[in-house]
Amino acid sequence: MSDDSDVSLGDDSLLESMPAHRSEWKQHDLLASILGRFFYISTNMSGGILPAWVVSPKDDKEIDDCLDEANTHLKKLGWAAKLSRSEEWIVQLFPLPERQFPARNLTLVMWVFSALTLTLAGAYWMDGARPSGGWFSDSTLTDSVLGYTLPVLGSLFVASHIQKRIASHFNHRVGHITPIPEPTISLWSLGFLSQASLVWPFGLFLIPTLPRMDARLWDDRKVLGWVAVSVPATLVTLGMMLWGIGLWLTPEYVAITGPQNVAQAPFLIEVLGQWQIDDYLNRLIWSHPFVKAGALLTFFGWISLLPIPTFPGGRIMIARAGPTEARSSNNQIFIFLLILAFAWMFDAFNGFTIWIFVLTLILPLLLFMGTDRSSPLILNEPKGLDLPAMKNIGFVMLIAVLFALPSQVPFEIDADWDSDVEYEIDMNYTATELDGQWNALVSVHVLNPSSVNRDWAIDFDHQNSHFAAWENAWDCDGEDSLDVKGEGCGSTLPPRTHTTVVLNLTWSEQTLAPSTLDFSLISLTEGEYDSHAISIRPDLSVHPETLWQMYLDEGEMKRCMELQSSSDEALNVTFPNAGQVSNLQSRLQWVEGHNNLSASFEQSPDRLCVRGLDPVVLRTSELNHIQLNNYTFDGGLPELPLVAVVPETGWNISSDPFLGWGFMLNSSGLLSSIEDLCPLDPSLSIPPAPSEGQWIWDLDVRKISNIPAVNSANESLVVHMSDGSSMHVCSPELSIEPKFNFTVEQGPELIFQRYNTSHRMWSNMWMAAYNGTLLQSDGATFSVYSSSNTSVPVQLNYQGNGEQWVTVSSTNSLQSGWNSFEFEPSSSTLSTLWFEHQDGAFVIHLSSYV
Repeated sequence: MSDDSDVSLGDDSLLESMPAHRSEWKQHDLLASILGRFFYISTNMSGGILPAWVVSPKDDKEIDDCLDEANTHLKKLGWAAKLSRSEEWIVQLFPLPERQFPARNLTLVMWVFSALTLTLAGAYWMDGARPSGGWFSDSTLTDSVLGYTLPVLGSLFVASHIQKRIASHFNHRVGHITPIPEPTISLWSLGFLSQASLVWPFGLFLIPTLPRMDARLWDDRKVLGWVAVSVPATLVTLGMMLWGIGLWLTPEYVAITGPQNVAQAPFLIEVLGQWQIDDYLNRLIWSHPFVKAGALLTFFGWISLLPIPTFPGGRIMIARAGPTEARSSNNQIFIFLLILAFAWMFDAFNGFTIWIFVLTLILPLLLFMGTDRSSPLILNEPKGLDLPAMKNIGFVMLIAVLFALPSQVPFEIDADWDSDVEYEIDMNYTATELDGQWNALVSVHVLNPSSVNRDWAIDFDHQNSHFAAWENAWDCDGEDSLDVKGEGCGSTLPPRTHTTVVLNLTWSEQTLAPSTLDFSLISLTEGEYDSHAISIRPDLSVHPETLWQMYLDEGEMKRCMELQSSSDEALNVTFPNAGQVSNLQSRLQWVEGHNNLSASFEQSPDRLCVRGLDPVVLRTSELNHIQLNNYTFDGGLPELPLVAVVPETGWNISSDPFLGWGFMLNSSGLLSSIEDLCPLDPSLSIPPAPSEGQWIWDLDVRKISNIPAVNSANESLVVHMSDGSSMHVCSPELSIEPKFNFTVEQGPELIFQRYNTSHRMWSNMWMAAYNGTLLQSDGATFSVYSSSNTSVPVQLNYQGNGEQWVTVSSTNSLQSGWNSFEFEPSSSTLSTLWFEHQDGAFVIHLSSYV
């Protein structure tokens, strides 16, 4: 090659020049020129900020294909073309947004902080409800990370990649899910918030995608719909799987130690759980942490499907209906009213609940952005959504919304987690007669409303003497692993379960009908005793409501019983065993208001009383049986009312066997001045003895205590009881019924002694003789001890129409110390002896009847 032909590559003068326009192009012209390569441009639509032209497809192509080719080229230049149609096709150009995607460091930081708050939330869910040894290990931190944090973040990671993969399939780029941590969970971990106060307990506040999906440009409604539905569908699916695995891993029982925030299952899990899992509702209380992770995912997935602007559900609505229809005012008003209606149905306005947070978030978005048709921006809006895609997206959304439908209360504090066992017992029962046999069934329904195992046992009060004529048997139906002092039924009742046991009662008397039976059931729950009053009435028109009792009415003693009548029929009263003492001229007893022991009433009275010449003849067993119309009842043998005569200085209890507490008290049981029934299984101490000075027990101050024994020869106890007060002595056994009651009268301290037994309450002391023979030999020989330094008057009161008693040994006044008495009955048919205190005097009643 010659030197002349050499051309230097650096010599620009030898290059061929290109033709150039004489005037510089504006950007509008440049964009129009580029757009003209893909469309026929007919009209320039000026006046707006962004350029727009009326166009038509070129080269017999579809308008959609022209738009796709144009956007492929414009994307390199930082622009995008949006196609719309009124009467003609219009293309408007938009600059592509820049720097939308956040830095990876920011996304990483959000995931790390979310992991921390999720770990705290996992500890919150498991607090007080971990099995021994933990769910995965002994460490709460390990359980929280493995059971809650990793499943939640792992599910979000999977959902984020599925979303990106679907977007990539449609040649779109979207960002990763960037979870936003919820910091108030740290207040619970520091002890500033209780479980009940932590209304949003997830550890996450929101799970948006950055950059915001509404800020991205979408080719068409199809890609918008599929990308929008991908994350909620993934969260719901993975959440359902975690629900199922968690319930399967949840043991039958975990001993919880505090109230739990119980996750209520979505619709599908609720249906399957109730159907397939035993004790499903109980297992929710101490459920596996996977259940809590599944509850978070299904709840967030369901909320994100709501048709709210910026929510995936809002974008799905636009994809299916188009921006114009989806963001119309009518539709937005309808959605607003529909959300309020569902909020009311879900009880969102009843207190400060989790739904308040949801409404606080979605209502402003709906009100202020509901009619914004410019977001998200769809480049080919007229293309619409093909029918298969519309059906498939709608089907996926419907299934997710229906199956993940949350409960009215998605998370509920188990406030009654440690409630006591409840006994549902009817107070009134009826005894029925069949083939001459009376039977009654007392049904006890035992309910454990708590979330822990509860021990329980129940039996009847064995100290109740009214049970003597009733045969009893418990039907425990397998609930017999526990008992009350070796009797009754009982077991360990699992959480939120119940059982029923039955007490079968059979009347053992063949010739008598039963009276009303009043007794108590004694229950034992977690070491605590309680009583339940029961009343069993025979199925008769009239029957005794109470047994015979002795009453002092205006200074006169009478024997009474309450009657229960269910009809207005007449009543005939007789005493079938009366009159066994023959040849008596005296009328010893009579029905009050009548002349003898036979009486007729036009209508049954509420109370029937028998009067007599003295208390001893009233207490005779001949009056125990009473016939009311055609049925005979045993009213029992009543005791004479007990009266304790106590001086102002109190009783002086010493270690002397005859000057101690005396018969019936004798340092056993409890002495009480309170009106309540006897305490069950009490742990009461005795009145403490001082190291120096007098040992005093004032029952106006220390109202109930064990009766102390006085053992030391140099020791004595002074017991003060107020005049007119009522006392009862309780059995040391398990019973609410007092052993006996007595009233207090102020007077001299007198101790009655007979048969080498002393009595401080001698008002019920008596003796009788038939035809001159005492019921018990030496029954009319006794001694009375007086502690007073002054003499106490003694009155002998003779009455009756027979020959009087013979006084062998007596005195007109009691001197300090022991005073002896001896009487012999006359040969009268009936002689009675009884004692009374009247105005500071010791009165001996001596009666004889022929």
